[in-house]
Amino acid sequence: MNISIEEKTYGAIIGYAAGDALGIGTEFMTRPEIKRRYPEGLIHYSQIIRDAHRSQWKRGDVSNDSLLACRLIESMCDNDRLDYKDYARRLKEWYLTDPLDLTSNLRWVISQKDFTDDPMATSRRIWDAMRVDEAPSDALGRSIFTGMWDEDVKRNADDFCRITHPNSRCRVSAQIIATMANSLMWKDQEASYEELSAIASDNEPEVMRYLEIARYGSLSDFNLDHEASFWYVRKCMGAALWAIWHLHDPNEALVAIVNEGGDADGNAGLATGLMCLKYGFSSLKKEYVDGLVQKDALMDLAARFTDCLTRNFRK
Repeated sequence: MNISIEEKTYGAIIGYAAGDALGIGTEFMTRPEIKRRYPEGLIHYSQIIRDAHRSQWKRGDVSNDSLLACRLIESMCDNDRLDYKDYARRLKEWYLTDPLDLTSNLRWVISQKDFTDDPMATSRRIWDAMRVDEAPSDALGRSIFTGMWDEDVKRNADDFCRITHPNSRCRVSAQIIATMANSLMWKDQEASYEELSAIASDNEPEVMRYLEIARYGSLSDFNLDHEASFWYVRKCMGAALWAIWHLHDPNEALVAIVNEGGDADGNAGLATGLMCLKYGFSSLKKEYVDGLVQKDALMDLAARFTDCLTRNFRK
């Protein structure tokens, strides 16, 4: 497609934020509940209802999913490298601001006194102590942006996942998304199903099952609104890859995934970020850009990240 670095970088950041912001409107809802509250579907930020959960944000605001990604991008721009300890320090500083809607396992990990000294050991200890037997998706969004850094793609994705989410399903899903993001960013093509399958089949068969659904199934096959499993990292990964393989318009992907409910902001953020990395910033409807509460700050960050990536990888 030969899309510019600038178009891809702005697309990834703003697309991720747009998916996150619209997804807040259906987060934690089932499809029947969405149909009742949004009879024509949720399409615009202005439609987002103001219930107890959603009243925490303004319409067009982003959740912690985007804020976590922004801290990572700021670290990359400030240091001209990926430094997981620097990112851990920034996460700690962010945590001390008492952010909204933070998941319990993430809160426990970051709150530990030794988190910034050895985040990987800390996260492993806390997950073992909490006996977390499932793999949530709240670290997966950062893998788009580690994947855009054109060095040691799988290792970096793994490291930046492990500092908060040491579960193998989280780590393998992160490597898969980072591999796709890197291929879209620097090769102007999708990573092949075979390449992604090799990452999953060698390390985590449960992830492989959702990768197969993404390639050969339908979006409804993921049951994104299933209340006992809507946070599964492999569902979020699978929905984003399904969009890449089956749709040709980021706006269509955004609306489709938002209206599936469940962890809608995380799922739609990942899918729309990847889709706009593939098709470029200009493919995203203007209303989704202009309606973002943090538009100016996000655009400034995208400009910085564009300069950083160009400086390091297009000399």
